[in-house]
Amino acid sequence: MHESLETSSNGTAKNKVLVIAVSYVTLLMLGIYLSFFQYTVLSVTQIFALNSVMLGLLIAMQSIGMAISPFSLGVLSGKIGKKKTVLISYALMIGGMVLAGSSRNIVLYMVSILIVGAGYAVNEATLSAVLADEYHSKSTRHINFSQVCFSLGAFGGPLIAQALVSKGVYFQDLYFYIAMVFLALAVLFFFTQHYNDHTNTEKLKSFSVLGKLKNRVLLLLIVGIFLYVGIETTVASFSDSYFELSLGLPELSATALSLYWLSMVPSRFLAGVLMKNTKSIFVFLASLMIVSIVIAMLAPNTTVKLVMFALCGFGCGPIWPLIVDRIAKKSKGYTSPMLNITFAFCGGGAALLPFIAGLLVESSTQSAAYYLCAISGVLMLAAYLLAIKTKRVAQEN
Repeated sequence: MHESLETSSNGTAKNKVLVIAVSYVTLLMLGIYLSFFQYTVLSVTQIFALNSVMLGLLIAMQSIGMAISPFSLGVLSGKIGKKKTVLISYALMIGGMVLAGSSRNIVLYMVSILIVGAGYAVNEATLSAVLADEYHSKSTRHINFSQVCFSLGAFGGPLIAQALVSKGVYFQDLYFYIAMVFLALAVLFFFTQHYNDHTNTEKLKSFSVLGKLKNRVLLLLIVGIFLYVGIETTVASFSDSYFELSLGLPELSATALSLYWLSMVPSRFLAGVLMKNTKSIFVFLASLMIVSIVIAMLAPNTTVKLVMFALCGFGCGPIWPLIVDRIAKKSKGYTSPMLNITFAFCGGGAALLPFIAGLLVESSTQSAAYYLCAISGVLMLAAYLLAIKTKRVAQEN
């Protein structure tokens, strides 16, 4: 009965399935793209003869795009609607990928990656807002399941890229293939209908980025996700150089990266099914992530290192969707602008931590990047727990 009421309130069941399906497949493709980019970073640095600092800058360029665009397009989404915003983000990603596939110098390549990052952040943030607003009673489940799709894509990305490159496909040509899939998804999304597309007019008038950041709970959650995305990006992006340059095992780099992303699937799925005791789940998995990173660096055995990369991914799994879901529920009525602002900070974390890691690696060893992640993980966990404590104190008062 409850399901039929929700279906009728959100239009036809067919439209509901199309919205969810396009959202899930888009997250799958975002995962494929991101891990493909991370897997090919070392190839790009070798082709253009980049040092570790420039490697960090290359990774940061995509994240800079992710940080800038949500401040403009994200807030604009409250006025033009989430559907138009998602379509604009598809266009940015497609245009950036075509440019990336055509680039023959590092400057143009970095610009193209920045454009893709701009579309990427707005796309993921606004689709998350669509799932949260259109299907509010099951937002935790849909956001977690969409991230399961993202993890599956991220798992498959390096393996697909490795298989195609081994068959003689030039890695830049893969951008064209991914762009064509996003074009098909954009066309399908164009035909979807949305019933909670625009932000509440009264709340939009009073919406202020600085005003929302004065809310201590939101600020702490944003600090937490800023650190988490930086950790996730650094762990994945430096895995190729760590296994090849530090360990001399280039054949294991794709395996480690795929295990890292694949291990996020079961933990995200479980978090989406359980939907209870989120604080305990968060604390346990965040602690697992931190400990596994440290052990991976200290363990002399290669098999143990691979297992730790897998456990790190398992620990990382629900962290992002759990924080995003809390922010979405805290921002009811202006979900899309708030989540886009959140993604701007995600981009900031994904830009800053890899860049700092690149500086540390240049003057130290590859392991320095991972110790930075472990320290950042402790700070992230502290921010999350303070947010929960602040919320409870506010409720009691």
